[in-house]
Amino acid sequence: MNHEREAVRHLLVLEDSEGRRPILLEAATYSIGRDSTNSIVLHSKMVSRQHAILLRVTSPATNSYLFRLIDGDLQGKRSTNGTLVNGQRIVAHDLRTGDMIVFGGDVRARYLTLTNMTDSEFEDFCRSTDVLGFLSKSTNPFATLVPLSEGNIENFSEAALVRLASYPELTPNPILEVDLEGRVTYLNPAAVMQFRDLQQQKLTHPLLLGLPELARYMKQTQEKVHVREVEYQGRIYEQSIHYIYESELIRSYVMDVTDRKRAEEQLRNQARREAIINRIIQAMRTTMVAAEVLQITADLLLEALGSTLCLITQTHAPNTPTYASRPQLVSLPNHLIALNQRAIALFEPALRNGEQVVLAASCTDLPQPLQTDLRTFNVNAVVITPLVYLGQLLGQITLLDCEWEPSEATSVLASDRPLWQQTLPKSWTPEDLSLVKTIADQCALAIHQAQLYQQVQELNADLERQVRARTAELEQKMQELERLNAIKDDFLSTVSHELRTPMANMKMAIYMLKQFATDDRQKRYLDILTNECNRETELINDLLDLQRLEAGRSQIQQEVIDLDSWLPSVLEPFRNRMQQRQQSLEIVRPPTLPPLLSNRHALARILAELLNNACKYSPAGAQIVVRFDPIGGDRLQIQVSNPSEIPSEELPRIFEKFYRIPNADPWQQGGTGLGLALTQKLVEQLQGEINVHSEGGITTFTLSLPTASGDPTA
Repeated sequence: MNHEREAVRHLLVLEDSEGRRPILLEAATYSIGRDSTNSIVLHSKMVSRQHAILLRVTSPATNSYLFRLIDGDLQGKRSTNGTLVNGQRIVAHDLRTGDMIVFGGDVRARYLTLTNMTDSEFEDFCRSTDVLGFLSKSTNPFATLVPLSEGNIENFSEAALVRLASYPELTPNPILEVDLEGRVTYLNPAAVMQFRDLQQQKLTHPLLLGLPELARYMKQTQEKVHVREVEYQGRIYEQSIHYIYESELIRSYVMDVTDRKRAEEQLRNQARREAIINRIIQAMRTTMVAAEVLQITADLLLEALGSTLCLITQTHAPNTPTYASRPQLVSLPNHLIALNQRAIALFEPALRNGEQVVLAASCTDLPQPLQTDLRTFNVNAVVITPLVYLGQLLGQITLLDCEWEPSEATSVLASDRPLWQQTLPKSWTPEDLSLVKTIADQCALAIHQAQLYQQVQELNADLERQVRARTAELEQKMQELERLNAIKDDFLSTVSHELRTPMANMKMAIYMLKQFATDDRQKRYLDILTNECNRETELINDLLDLQRLEAGRSQIQQEVIDLDSWLPSVLEPFRNRMQQRQQSLEIVRPPTLPPLLSNRHALARILAELLNNACKYSPAGAQIVVRFDPIGGDRLQIQVSNPSEIPSEELPRIFEKFYRIPNADPWQQGGTGLGLALTQKLVEQLQGEINVHSEGGITTFTLSLPTASGDPTA
């Protein structure tokens, strides 16, 4: 009953052509007019369609609210016949209980605030036809809820009225407003309820701290909105701060984001767990070596859980664990390895059952030797997680925290029963222990896979031994085939030699014919015959030379070559030839070249082949470049470049015997396909290297040869 009597009811009693009716004011905003879309409809043609606005406004001084009456609408359009309060025409007015209101000179209303009335008394009041008479019988019927503290409300600007109308009184989120001096100018009901000490703490309150300075900064930078997070009484709030330039006020919209932050933290932890597990699974997919997977696991656990040391031991090799440690542990401490082995031996039955063992130095139920070791070695806590697969204990993951930090009490479970009542470091949570257990299952699978892989390797070794026995039989047959191949090479050598002798006679006969006067046609035929003979001779010579080089029967004698005096005689003929083909030859070289340890005949043949090809496969007007560069002090690099490009798919076969690039001879120069193969063999005999690069329309052959200064016997 007392609670009912303390309730405050705001009432507007209207009287128009439809009669008298009371309206209980409970919403934050009411529109008043004769249009049926208004919240309060007035039945009179003297009233405008949108005649007035009624706003609920909270008073910062008393944390209670009143109703403000505004003539017209919030866009500044006034009513046609005006609004009177207590006989005075108003633009805006803060209503007091008992105020008499006239809308358009026709509709009358009285504003009342009722207190100390029960629900039944209030219902009787609403049914009464004599409202004023009923009120005279009530005790304290006109108690004013909020006194009007503002003076000349009619002088408020339209912008100020619009701003006041925007306050969402019923929103569940706190809204607060202060001026540049830090004085609170507005608090909505949610702000009053959630931050009861805000008026007392003022600018020291976390929500108001630094707001004036921030507002001045926003004013300078024209920043419209600033969002920050504030912690208050164990909750996290997101505060959206707006600086209102017109009135120089700072308005804040506050939202409790504690639950969202906690959910985000859980999601981050889950993502971290999944990332660690995925990296371990990825390692398992890329390698069958258990040591590599275990090392990755140890590093990840050390990083994720912040422990001092992570040891992963395998049952078959307990004295050589995989480990990861903090930088201060330069090497793996032997005493911690011994401690780990003693703890594993002590709790082996529980570990074989797949139970996770958690130990702490502060636990008084531990066996005395183990408890003494923990304190002696400054070990704060130990977590031992078994690596079990298909019921077999394959090893353990041990995490050690060796820093004496404050701890909090935690009840740790092994399987479904309490193992020890003890403490955990603050950095370790039950979720972390669950993560270690999940990772342990993956490590056990990795060890099992590695064992299977080792078994497969042993089976493969047995198969290899059998294959080697069969291979020995095949090697005898291969030796017989090599002997037959040698006989074939001898045959080709003999045939080539026999073909060369008649070619010499043909050349001599042709020479004799040229000594006699003949007509031009005969001379041209003789020239063609001569060229063909030369071509056949070169082919046979190339075949013989290549066969000797491949068989290893031809050893080139090396000598010291003075390039400065030898090169001009070799390169000059090609310069003349290129001039005939409207090409140019550019030589790029340092002033002095180091002497080469090579062979004059072989080197001249190599350069001739490279320059002939460059000339042959370059168009008229092209420039061919020969570059000499000493490299490394004991090598000379020679590059021959010409403007043509070899397809990338053809480059690997460029040095094969008889191979010619398809459609690469638009000028029909001809060739046997032996030149580059012979060149490669000659370079190898000279202890050099040759390669080709073709890109961007330029082909470059690069030759690397030893200099005489780089040879200790030179």
